[in-house]
Amino acid sequence: MTCSTFETCGAPDRVLDVWFDSTYRRHCPTRGHMTVRVWSTEDYVMRNNFVVFLVAAGALGFGAFAQGEIVFRDNFEYAAGRDDTNAPSIFVSRGWAGAKTQQTASGAKGYLYTTTTVPGFTGVFPGASSSRVLAIEALPVTLGGQTDFYLQLGHGSSAAYDDYIPGDVWFQFWVYSQDYGNQRSTYPTRNKFFYVCNTDYPCHSHLWLVGQGPQTYDPDNWLPLGNPAQGEFVWNLHAASGMSVIDNSLGDPYTRGAVGTLNQTEWVKRNRWTLVKMHFNTTRTSGNSWEAWVRPYGGAWTKVSEWIGGRTPGFTWDIPSESVGGHRVLRMPSTVNGNYWMYMDDFVIATSEQDLPNYPDVLLPNPPVGVSVE
Repeated sequence: MTCSTFETCGAPDRVLDVWFDSTYRRHCPTRGHMTVRVWSTEDYVMRNNFVVFLVAAGALGFGAFAQGEIVFRDNFEYAAGRDDTNAPSIFVSRGWAGAKTQQTASGAKGYLYTTTTVPGFTGVFPGASSSRVLAIEALPVTLGGQTDFYLQLGHGSSAAYDDYIPGDVWFQFWVYSQDYGNQRSTYPTRNKFFYVCNTDYPCHSHLWLVGQGPQTYDPDNWLPLGNPAQGEFVWNLHAASGMSVIDNSLGDPYTRGAVGTLNQTEWVKRNRWTLVKMHFNTTRTSGNSWEAWVRPYGGAWTKVSEWIGGRTPGFTWDIPSESVGGHRVLRMPSTVNGNYWMYMDDFVIATSEQDLPNYPDVLLPNPPVGVSVE
């Protein structure tokens, strides 16, 4: 590791040239080296002879970096307005590979922007020292057509991005589902939220796809929230035919290739910040798995999904040997079929659970005016 110090905009600046095993490359086209600018020595620490970037790296869009364990991080602490025609380039400057939003693409049918306020919410944002959050505003009903808006990581046509989204990977983020004032969210079936691929879009090269909506697929396509769900939803998981074989033999016989929540007390509830954690493991031909947890702001973790091939009763998840592994590209969200307003804070992808951010217990925020928090 080499360091050099110089002045930029009147602030001390430090450039670190970091070398690491190519196995852990994530943001490095040369597969072994990257250069990161940090603002002070407090922005990084050493762990096992590797640099862990703290503050400034988050501003760059990919957060802490420990032997490649943090794949990507965005805390959305930057201005990208709902009316900004340069919003896609702002997101790209923060580490995203691409963005499509209604500000510049009329076919998007949805807006992506950052904001300092959430209508009806008067509490403190849940991310560390957070002053802004990402707004995900899906308007397929209002704008007359299924959405096609997203933030993108990686590139589906480039082999240099093989396993960019690792086969054994963790996601964590805060989410707020709005149901207040003129932002009344509805969640019908077949919404796509995390859409991964190993080719260009649209694709059938994904081993998994995370959806959101009213259905759990178990038992017997249970619909606890009605259809469409009003202001709240459960997470579910699907596979692509021929690429990955999910079989839930104890669930809905007509949708054995999809699974959802096994918990009937917790989900993403309306007008409440919820911390979501997901773990995917598609690194073997059998015994693959998806697990999910939710934690209300000020509350405790609840595991809502545990689908582990060969261990969860009646469940198997098999993958052909040539398809085992991760994905080149991710889009968030994708196609949506009902209007919704969702807010997100501190989005992280990591290769180990211990590298996900921890948040101290906090007091419940003030609920939206005139709306109960369930």
